[in-house]
Order: sequence, then C-alpha cells, then structure tokens
Amino acid sequence: MWTKNWREEVWAQIDQDWDVIVIGGGITGAGILREAGRLGLRALLLEQRDFAWGTSSRSSKLVHGGLRYLKQGDFALTRESVLEREHLLEEGPGLIEPLGFLLASYQGDKVGRLTYGAGLTVYDLLALQWSHKYYSPDDFRMLAPHISPVGLKGGYQYGDAETDDARLVLRVIREAVADGTADQPILALNYARVTALLRDEAGLVNGVTVRDEA
Repeated sequence: MWTKNWREEVWAQIDQDWDVIVIGGGITGAGILREAGRLGLRALLLEQRDFAWGTSSRSSKLVHGGLRYLKQGDFALTRESVLEREHLLEEGPGLIEPLGFLLASYQGDKVGRLTYGAGLTVYDLLALQWSHKYYSPDDFRMLAPHISPVGLKGGYQYGDAETDDARLVLRVIREAVADGTADQPILALNYARVTALLRDEAGLVNGVTVRDEA
C-alpha cells in the first residue's frame, strides 16, 4: 500500500463483490476494516478526503484509562478503558507512549488529598499496575515550578498515555490491508467520495456509487 501507483491499482480492483464496504477513513472505519479482515470478510474502505482527515485528526491525542468514568462510579467501563490502554501501550511502542499528569491539591478544594489518593489507587488497581505517587508541596513544586504555592497541600503524579491520532489511523489501515489476500481482498482508498447507496428490490443496501476526488 502507498507505493507509487497504489491508487490506480486499488481503483482497478474495487468493482467487485464485497462483504463489507466501510464509508469513512477515521479510526472507527479503520478499526472496522481490520476487524472485518480478521473475520475473513472481503472488505473495502472508502474515504472522501485524507485518511484521518476528520474527527480522528482533531482528538485530544490522549489514550486515557477513563479516570472520569471512575468519578461517575462506572468501574466496569474504567477497567475496560485502562486495560485497553495497557494493551495499546504493549502493541504500539513508538506510537502509543506513556504520559504523566500532575494533580495538585489546595486548601479549600472540594476534593481532598485522601479522596484523590483513593481514586488513583483504585484506578491503578483496575489497570493491574501502580503509577501514581504523592508529593509534598515542596517536592510537587520541583515538578511544577510555575504552579502557585499559595495554599498548596501537595499533589499526585499519575500515568496515562498519548498518541499521534492520524498515525494511529494510518497504521491500523495498513495492518488491515496487509492482511488481505487474492481470495479475501482488503482494500482502502482515499479521495473516493461515496455519492449514492445502491439498493436491491427489497430496499436493502447492496452497493455504492463512488467518485474519484483526487
């Protein structure tokens, strides 16, 4: 994929029967393409602009474990998120990287040190790892020298992860396409706008009309 004439080669192959046609080349579409391939399906992905052009290039870049879900009491979703984060860290070195955060505690805060500590402890336990650490006010200011010292009671450091969202999308698409074979093709094409859905006599979608936007 992405050799000199790859678009021409893909265009020459798209007019065939597909089990799945994915419209949209963001991370959701890329993930569907890869899973379709793993299920043994003939799959085609079409994106009207660059891969990862839309929402997937405008994310926070964070691969977080769902600390906010823990605040809402959703332990199951938090555990799912932290385990997925750890899986991505193992699977994508160089693409998914650890990222540390500092959480300051001040006098008068509605949430105190003990509550922060308890929440981060549960967060780490759900991830089956220990990343958070408490720092005294002086030590915390060594880590964050520009933070206001007025009323500072100390703070915590904890870990999540970050990624280049566009690179992540491209990697997933490339992995999906690489798994394709002559009998089970998996193809992806950008600057290919879907202009209409084709339907059979029962009204079910059975194809698409595509226009080259390159």
